[in-house]
Formats: sequence, C-alpha cells, structure tokens
Amino acid sequence: MPQFGSAVRAQVAAAVAQRDVSQFAAALVGTTSVDRPARDRIREARHLRLLALEALDRTVIAARLDGMSWEELGEALLLDPVTAQVRYEAAVARWSAPEGSVRQGPGDPGDPDLTGTAELLDAWYAQAVTALDPQAGEPVERPVSRILTL
Repeated sequence: MPQFGSAVRAQVAAAVAQRDVSQFAAALVGTTSVDRPARDRIREARHLRLLALEALDRTVIAARLDGMSWEELGEALLLDPVTAQVRYEAAVARWSAPEGSVRQGPGDPGDPDLTGTAELLDAWYAQAVTALDPQAGEPVERPVSRILTL
C-alpha cells in the first residue's frame, strides 16, 4: 500500500468534506416544497453551515501542509496572519503528527484506503457534473486521484 504525506491526505479529506456539503445542500433544495416547521429548516441550514466550515478548515489545513504561508492564509481567510495561525496551527500540527488527526474518516490519516477514497470521489464527481450539465461532455478526468500521483 502506498504511503501518502499529510498534505495529500488533507487534500483528499477536504474533497470529502466538499462533497458532503454538496450532497447535503442538494438534499435541502429537494425539500424546499415540503411543508415542514421553520425550526427544522433552520436546523438543517445550521448543519449545512457546519459542514461548510469543516470543508473550509480542511482546505486551510491542506494549503498550510502544502506550504502556504500564514500571511497568504490570513489574506485568503480575510484575517490577519497571527489570527489565522492561532486558529489553525494546532489542527495543522495534528494532521502532520505521526498519529494524525483526531478524526479517522475518509481521507483522514487513519483512512486505510486513500486511493479507494479518491476513486470514489472521482466517480461521484463524474456523476454530479453530468447530472448538473449533461451537455458538458466528459468531466475533468480523475480530479481527486490525480493528486495521489503528483
């Protein structure tokens, strides 16, 4: 089994989180015409926000592990570099530690089959792109698996 560095694992984990945001958001759109209490819709929107924040966190971790400076991260996050560093430094350290992050889901350091996770994301992406725009032709080939070979 190939060994992948923490930056690659974080990139795959960010893609997993982005997929989760997309799927949950699509499901919410599908329930728009269903008569439900407003509190349920608010709770679902809050959950979507938490998923989006998880995707942001993983994207920041991946960028830092890939060499992005705290100054660049701060600029991208619309934060000063010190605030960005304080907010994310511990998470970046967990991802780069031998034991990995606290979470052990797809793409996380404990993922036993990162290649399989990337291939599943590629298949999901191909279906999602085709569903959104059937005229698009072939989607980008292997958008997630490609990072495993860089």
